[in-house]
Amino acid sequence: MKKDAFMTGFVPGLILPWIGFYLYYFLFFSYMSFTGFFKHVEKANLMVSVLSLGVILNLVLFFYFYKVETDKSARGVIGASFVYAFIVVYVKMIA
Repeated sequence: MKKDAFMTGFVPGLILPWIGFYLYYFLFFSYMSFTGFFKHVEKANLMVSVLSLGVILNLVLFFYFYKVETDKSARGVIGASFVYAFIVVYVKMIA
């Protein structure tokens, strides 16, 4: 894979919010099982909020790619963030 390519930013941009979701669990809810935490977040209608917190990690990745002047990779991170934004809007519309 090329160093400065759309997919170089898009793939990590899709994965990082889930890592952020897990970090949120680990930092604040590690006393319960991950499955129990997932059910709790789903039951309390907090899935969108917790996932949105994870998207903040994309901001860090975006600024890293911007700093090292890999603009296509930075665009990939923005693209992945838009995917999550569309998911949030869709979930909010159904709920």
